Amino acid sequence: MKKIMINAMLISCRDDVATVTTELRQGDVAVFQKVGEVIHLPVIEDVPKFHKVAVRNIEKQETVRKYGEIIGQATQNIVQGSHVHDHNISSPVNER
Repeated sequence: MKKIMINAMLISCRDDVATVTTELRQGDVAVFQKVGEVIHLPVIEDVPKFHKVAVRNIEKQETVRKYGEIIGQATQNIVQGSHVHDHNISSPVNER
């Protein structure tokens, strides 16, 4: 039986991003589970360890989810397999 090497985590099936557990380079594959299925996602740019990778195409102005919750809004179109961080999403402003 072939051993599967998981290197990313999708927290909720509603999430738009997975967190990588090791640095991934352009051309590597992020491997994570979604509802019991193992997903292999080609990475199209470098993603540092513990950063996020887009698991689907995200349009500019669309909300971005992690933990099943909104963590920000896309400031540009984000292609599946791209690094997702503060260069392409803005965090919601906390109102007090």
